[in-house]
Amino acid sequence: MKFLKSGASATEAVEAALRVLEDKEITNAGYGSNLSMDGTVECDATIVDHLGRSGACGAVPNIKNPVCLAKLILDKSNQPLSLRRVPPNILVGEGARNFATENGMQVVPNDYLISKNARDRFLRWQEDLKRAEEKLRQARARKPTGEATDSCQQYETMPTPVRMYQNQQRDHVNAILSGTWNEGQPDSPQRGSPALEQMQGDHQGNSSPGSAYSRTTSPRQTTERSPLGFVGASVPPSNRSRPHILQEKELLTGPSSQLANEGNRDGTMSPQWTDGPKFASTIAQLQGCSPRGLKRPFSATELEHEDVITDTVGAIAIDEKGNIAAGSSSGGIGMKHRGRIGPAALVGIGTAVVPCDPDDPDKTSVATVTSGTGEHMATTMASQRCAERIYGNTRRGPNGRDIEEWDEDAIMESFITNDFMGHPGVRDCNSVGAIGVMTVKKTRTGYYLYFAHNTDSFALASMGGSDREPVCVMSRLGETTQVTRGARRIRVDLGS
Repeated sequence: MKFLKSGASATEAVEAALRVLEDKEITNAGYGSNLSMDGTVECDATIVDHLGRSGACGAVPNIKNPVCLAKLILDKSNQPLSLRRVPPNILVGEGARNFATENGMQVVPNDYLISKNARDRFLRWQEDLKRAEEKLRQARARKPTGEATDSCQQYETMPTPVRMYQNQQRDHVNAILSGTWNEGQPDSPQRGSPALEQMQGDHQGNSSPGSAYSRTTSPRQTTERSPLGFVGASVPPSNRSRPHILQEKELLTGPSSQLANEGNRDGTMSPQWTDGPKFASTIAQLQGCSPRGLKRPFSATELEHEDVITDTVGAIAIDEKGNIAAGSSSGGIGMKHRGRIGPAALVGIGTAVVPCDPDDPDKTSVATVTSGTGEHMATTMASQRCAERIYGNTRRGPNGRDIEEWDEDAIMESFITNDFMGHPGVRDCNSVGAIGVMTVKKTRTGYYLYFAHNTDSFALASMGGSDREPVCVMSRLGETTQVTRGARRIRVDLGS
């Protein structure tokens, strides 16, 4: 917000916000990111400006702040090259690193990007992988040639819908515990693993405040909770207890982010005004979504009670000129193949902007950032589809036809339920789709922040130009709901 108030552009503000988050070990972006199969940190990042122009880098090694490289690529893409060559707007791997070096950006050793927690995760995952491969080898050795092993039976027959759901839930839980499923990673070694034992020893040997892991603490603590306490349907509701969080109704009726069922003259359902600046400058930050799993490093005495953010990050900003920009950054999934490109590097999947039409009297534009299961998000073109839904006030109707919808809350729910989860490529996949989406709609009369997620948790913060402090929300999925939504509106004063 300091950047915006000092006259910085929206893209500069997005870069600054994401750079701060990349430097924090608790996020899966920049320093402390997940490691690939060979122990290399490879990051993804994107920045999109108000015209829809983008700069992106994917699977780039040795870069401390990949969002800065994405911003550099965006800036350079607007400068003409000799012989009418077209400058790139996305670079990957060694080419992206060489581009950074050629343009004076600092390149750091791989070890400089690896945090203690990331190294612990990597060592544990290596052990898990070796054990799994050894079990598979032994199973194949015991069975006659041509007979299928247990590990691949589920892919050879089509299970019933109930069996498929059970398999998905089982895979979902196992993925949460092993930490190699999607962009947001559980940061916790399993009990009994060498990494956890080492962490326990460190915790007992050093009890100073500086030795504690960074985390966000819930306002109210709960009683004893299972390691799968955040795994939705995996634990019976009667056995689950949650810390107190700002639920949807509390968010919608809170003093700083209110939604009332008031109708605009255009028929939309609008939240009540909150204080806003004369030239509204706003920035909203997405700090990822937990895939129904614990999202933090913890010692043996910290297995319960606290909420932690460990995930892909994104940001949306609007500057003094009313220009909107968005960006995202991620370290990708754990134990990924070298060169794997995640959604944070792909425009229209992790980040999207629908520019303002010059003839539109309302000056409407929309920016969206997403986090979740990257491959499913790529299949559905998640961020672009959501941005277009909000921009055009449509949702998917019967027979797959678009129908008009003026309730943005319904649009966000329909996007996750129908456009994402209902997509054949997600619905018929063996892994469950997880997504959290944040979108900002900018109009002549106000700025609207909407979010929705089907994950267990989703952390957001927003701030308007006249706000004294950010409005922070740790949104939780309800016990009986499949999608949680929320919103905030910031007024734009068009007076003198």
